[in-house]
Amino acid sequence: MKHTYFILSIFFFSLFTNCGTNKNLQEEAPAQFEQAFYTTTEGEMTFYLPVTAIQKNRVELKNIYFKGLKSPIVHNQDGQNRYTASFGIRQSDYVMSSDPREEYGNKMPQKPEKSPVSIEKDQALLEYQENGETKYYIISDIEERK
Repeated sequence: MKHTYFILSIFFFSLFTNCGTNKNLQEEAPAQFEQAFYTTTEGEMTFYLPVTAIQKNRVELKNIYFKGLKSPIVHNQDGQNRYTASFGIRQSDYVMSSDPREEYGNKMPQKPEKSPVSIEKDQALLEYQENGETKYYIISDIEERK
């Protein structure tokens, strides 16, 4: 009887510990992607994810984690089938005044956010929903374009 309790306790312990480490990281891409890249301009970094095929009724792309930041990824309506995410990387000068109306145009800096899965410097983590379940996919070899 002691052996049965011991085996059952090990079984339940392993069930609960594995649930916390599995972040639904997928090996297979949720869509067919071309080479991902990013550009940097003054104060902003834009991440581009060209998509050749996606099942929009089954897969919805949500967020991108890249270089310590998180941003929603949106489908561009520019005729090209690609998704983009914008990150605020450097804040321009703030307007400081005793009149609050003059400070109205100041933007809040983007707060760093740690990705749920550790990624390398040239990788991004794509968060998406497939059939209502949140999943993650690592995009590698991201290049910077001018």
